[in-house]
Amino acid sequence: MHSNSGDRSNCAGNSLIETAIILPILLALVFNGINFGYFWFVALNVAAAPRVGVQYASQGGAASSSSMPQTADVQTLVFDNLTRTLRATTSNAAIQVCSASSSTGVNTSTHIAGCDSYGMSYSFPGNVADPEVPVFVLNRVSVTYTFTPIITGGPFTWGLPSQLKLHRQVSMRSLY
Repeated sequence: MHSNSGDRSNCAGNSLIETAIILPILLALVFNGINFGYFWFVALNVAAAPRVGVQYASQGGAASSSSMPQTADVQTLVFDNLTRTLRATTSNAAIQVCSASSSTGVNTSTHIAGCDSYGMSYSFPGNVADPEVPVFVLNRVSVTYTFTPIITGGPFTWGLPSQLKLHRQVSMRSLY
């Protein structure tokens, strides 16, 4: 009688080798999917934070207040918005608020609002005048965030650099 036990052990060995080859590739794909998903989550939050801040700066803050919000108040609102959803700190996020309430105010000859910067060191572009000066002043909030993948390591960050700076700038005019 002829036995096929050698064939069965060969199949089991082949399955083990195939699993050992496929499993790391499958895990790398899953972890990269997590990193790319987190990247888009961060990008959406970096896009939303300055929008909230510039609306607050342009619309005057609280409804009961007749004075414009200070740039520090706008920065706090934007930074709180970032830290609630991301791991934002002053070492990986920079915020620039340009409004009439900045430390330098509005230049009376050019009607350009001054800018105050907070957080990590970053070179933001200068503010510009509103096209309809002197009626309006252009408020602007810029946010820069250094993205770091959740899962780090060579095969787990395919297509993503280890440190990526995301920048978003939003402008809105106001009567201040």
